[in-house]
Amino acid sequence: MAATKKKEKKNAMAVINQNIKSGEFAKIYLLYGKERYLVNQYRDKLLGALTDKDDNLNFMKFAGNGVNTQEIIDFSNEMPFFADRRVVLVENSGLFKSSNEEFAKKLINIENTSVVIFVEMDVDTRYKLYKEVDKNGEALEFVTPDEKMMVTWVKSIFRDAEVATTDTAIYRIIESAKMDMNCIKNEVDKMISYAGDTKQVSEYDVDLLCSQDAESKVYQMIDLIIAKQKEKAARMYHDLLENKEAPIMINSCIMRQYNKLLLVKMAMAEGAQDASLAKLISGPVWAVKNYKAQCRPYTVEQLKGIVEKCNDMDYKLKTGQVMDAAALEVMIVELCEM
Repeated sequence: MAATKKKEKKNAMAVINQNIKSGEFAKIYLLYGKERYLVNQYRDKLLGALTDKDDNLNFMKFAGNGVNTQEIIDFSNEMPFFADRRVVLVENSGLFKSSNEEFAKKLINIENTSVVIFVEMDVDTRYKLYKEVDKNGEALEFVTPDEKMMVTWVKSIFRDAEVATTDTAIYRIIESAKMDMNCIKNEVDKMISYAGDTKQVSEYDVDLLCSQDAESKVYQMIDLIIAKQKEKAARMYHDLLENKEAPIMINSCIMRQYNKLLLVKMAMAEGAQDASLAKLISGPVWAVKNYKAQCRPYTVEQLKGIVEKCNDMDYKLKTGQVMDAAALEVMIVELCEM
């Protein structure tokens, strides 16, 4: 018996771009996925190509749970009024969390002069409604681009704004935003605005302005520790304290980071490639370069000793054997001297 051929995953962006270019549209679209920036961007592109959202006669929007599915069908089965088509936008209805078989049967038989666009957070691909839309229309999942595509995208934004920057600055923006495209776009826009007439964004600008969590700042502090810049490392530690970060949490971040460096160092000694190292650090491949640079000055034994030192500090902080802030600062200075 022949094996069932697995259906090839669609490139959501390419499908919509091609539909707009050709002027040939499906009757039903479902836009969903984790990357909400792309979902919203391509929703707007599709609507812009299909209709004027201010056209109250030929455009209707439904939103939220409890939408009246019969109203969607009724509106879609009426002929457009002095327009090429009728367009319906349905957002976050929750309809794709269940089968909705009756609605599915009616939906696929709406007039060819109508287009229904669903934009959903929660979609269960096992149910009838999803399967019918996938079969008779376009069910398009938007996923976060890989690191290479993300870097290319950020570079294009800076290029369009005629602002010069570096790959390192771009990587730091992406990392601080946790690969979230909405956050990245906001941070890049902030950088471009800050650049002003200088038309330049440096790594320093990113470190100064990007919204960063405590772990990101600890990562930068370890760069300073490795460079033996005691004063700057201590200053960053005090910045974390001023931001109400607890010493026990800061120590935990330092320990976690050095443990990753230890794993990378040991794996490198065994000839591990970047893809394997990325799995060890639970991060993107492009971040591996920085981890390799950070662990280079240390031996495996030194890294084991630092992890043990952090582990000991964790115990002392939890049991009240040391004065919180001062004790950890002493340890940070000692790490700078190693």
